[in-house]
This record gives sequence, structure tokens and C-alpha cells, in this order.
Amino acid sequence: MAPHFFPPMWEQRRICIARTLYAQRVQSVVEVGCGEGNVLAFLASSADDDEHPITRLVGIDIDGNALAMAREQLQPTAAERRDLRVDPLSIELYHGNAMELIDGLQGDAVVCTEVLEHVSEQKGVRSLTRAVLGGYRPRIAVFTTPNAEFNVNFPALCYGSPEARFRDADHKFEWTRAQFSTWAHRAARDFGYNVTLSGIGMTMRNAAEDFVNCGGCSQMAVFVRLDDVSQELGTGQESKLGREEIVEEPEGDEESENDEGSKGPPSLFAVIDYPKFAEAPMDALALQSLVRQTALRIADSSQTFQAEDLWAVLEIRQQFKRRRALLEWLTDSEHADATKSLHTPSSFTIRS
Repeated sequence: MAPHFFPPMWEQRRICIARTLYAQRVQSVVEVGCGEGNVLAFLASSADDDEHPITRLVGIDIDGNALAMAREQLQPTAAERRDLRVDPLSIELYHGNAMELIDGLQGDAVVCTEVLEHVSEQKGVRSLTRAVLGGYRPRIAVFTTPNAEFNVNFPALCYGSPEARFRDADHKFEWTRAQFSTWAHRAARDFGYNVTLSGIGMTMRNAAEDFVNCGGCSQMAVFVRLDDVSQELGTGQESKLGREEIVEEPEGDEESENDEGSKGPPSLFAVIDYPKFAEAPMDALALQSLVRQTALRIADSSQTFQAEDLWAVLEIRQQFKRRRALLEWLTDSEHADATKSLHTPSSFTIRS
């Protein structure tokens, strides 16, 4: 069998982006160049961090046809209308040039997924960088773009030869890791961000052992605004600003302004509000009965259950809203008639 990505490359990319945003506890995300809404759809699914749920997603694109497909894809499913989520979620789609800023489009994070390579290497990249880091100025910004060096793993692209081609006919350029690093660290310095770089697409089946020597298939830059670095990184990571050697970017065509300049400022295209659970909370006796009956269903033969298994039940989440609220309820002696702790943070047994 030929070498292939596992999970698929698109999934690895979306997982990396989502995990980065969840780790930074963002609750609103703007995607510049959202296309058909694939990344937004991935983010619309429930995250593991119930304390900091994403409640607002914004997509901007110059392609009205792509936005029409995004509007279709992002509609709540029948299951989402039946199994109501605990927290609200609103998705806004805008049609127009993301580089022309308008009020109301700011978010905790801005994501540009495989967008850089579709704008001109000089004017387009400068304009996009200035708009995102200088205009929208999010707390977190995530950019991904193909790693040109990885093209050696795709024989049809003839990487390194006079016949070399880009991965997509619409790509204006594809950067090496050094070129990407130069752009990222210069942008961080110019706009007051810390930046960390990583590769995506390091997992392939039936590939040569050294296939990742040239880095990941895609490369990701995560910018954290300097006034938030101490709070957001918080893991002993030191600033990369000023430490990386800056190599000169190659001279590129000073193309006429790319397609982004052919549209006006973003205008509202669609708003999609997801239904949420809004019923009145149960009274104390009904809630105790719900917990006990649910625990009986999920407990093992020793009548023991894990709090996380209880939390996985939709009706429980709808009533308690947050994991910590459920744990506090379970460990409160007032509710000892229903369960008792087994002296661990998450294991409980049902009282007979």
C-alpha cells in the first residue's frame, strides 16, 4: 500500500488547531478565509473544556459560493436540535475582504488555515499579516501553510528540480521552514507577539522512516499577544522573540494586489444560532432521583461508577452545566442518600 497520512492530513491539521485553541481557553474564534466552513464545523462540536466553551464563531471569505456551502454545512443537525447543548453557540459568516477591518469582527483568536499561500508573497502576505496581528489584534492567532520541503515526499511535484510544481495550482508560493520562520518571527517582533512554530502531518503509514526529516507536511505558527504571554503560555516556554536567526525572504513577484483586494469590506452573509437547553432546573428531589437512576445504569457490578461516565450523559450535563458543579454535588454530604465517595476524586458508589 502506498504511503498515506493516518489520520488524514486534513484531520491532523484541524485537531492541532482545535487543541491549540482549547489549550488557550478561547471562547470566540474568527477564521479568515473560512472557505466551505470545514474548520468552523470542527470547532462547533463540543470541546472537552466545559469551563471555557467556544460560544461564537466567525468566518470571513471572499468567495460567496464557498460561503453558501459553509452556511449549509454549519446548520445544526437533527441530533443537535434534539440533544440540546448546554452553552450557546452563534456562527456568523461574512462575505468580503478580511483585510478591510470592520467593527465587531474581533475575537479571542484568529485562525488562517492554509490561506497565506493563496495571496501574493509580497503585498498579500504583508496585508494579511497587518490585518490579523495589527488590526484584529487577537489574543491568539494561528496560521498554517504548506511546508515546501515536505514536497520531496510527493514525487509528482518534482521538488528541487526545474520542473517543480506547487501542491495546488492556486498557490502563489510555498515556503520552506526557514522562510516561514523568518516571516513568523518578523511578524511577532513587529506587532508585539510571542510565536512558537511546529509541524503538522508527522504521521504517515507505509512511509520511509526518515520521511519527517524535512518537517511536517504543513507548518503552524501560534502567536500569543505579549500582554498575555505570561498567563497564556504558563508552561515554562521562553519567548522566541529575538532568539531566532532571521534569514532574508526570497524576492518574489510584486504582483498586482491579489483577489482579496477585489472585494469590499466584509458584510454579513448569514447568522446561525444553535439551540440550547433552556428548561428550568429540576428541584432537589428530582435531581437526586436523576443522578441515582443514571448511576444505576452506568455502574459496574460493585455499584461503583466514575464521575466522568456520569458527566457523559446528556441529561446530567444539561442539569449541572459544569463538571465541577457535578463533583461538588456528588461530594456534598447533603446528597449522601444517593451516592457516597470512595475517597478518590472521581469514583463513587451507589448507596443501597
